[in-house]
Amino acid sequence: MKVFVKDTTYLAEPGSYFKDSVKIDGDFIVPPKTQFWKDLVVTGHLSLGVGSRVGGNVTCNGAVISRGCLVEGELNAGTDQLTVCDGARVRVIRSEGNVLLRPGIVSDEVHGENILVMGKIHCGKLMGRNTRVITN
Repeated sequence: MKVFVKDTTYLAEPGSYFKDSVKIDGDFIVPPKTQFWKDLVVTGHLSLGVGSRVGGNVTCNGAVISRGCLVEGELNAGTDQLTVCDGARVRVIRSEGNVLLRPGIVSDEVHGENILVMGKIHCGKLMGRNTRVITN
């Protein structure tokens, strides 16, 4: 599939699917309902579009995982902000920085420096130096 480049920002073509593992050196903007059948590695910031699916692991410096996304492997983020939006499903979330979890996310484990939970989530283990839960 085609990926467009502007400076250090990459943009996937709408309706894309990727059969092999993908490595992006920079920031990556992924449109809605994009399919990655294997791993996704981004050296910069990742914006994963609504309803996208990653069949393997995701590695990035920071990310916004939009609502309804599915990451079947681990999500490993660096020190930049990591936001997981409403209804996303991620098997394991690991971050060296701040993690914001929106309502309805599903995960087996969440690890982070500072974790802010906004509403009800379904999570097995929640481990962070500072963890705060805000409910409605």
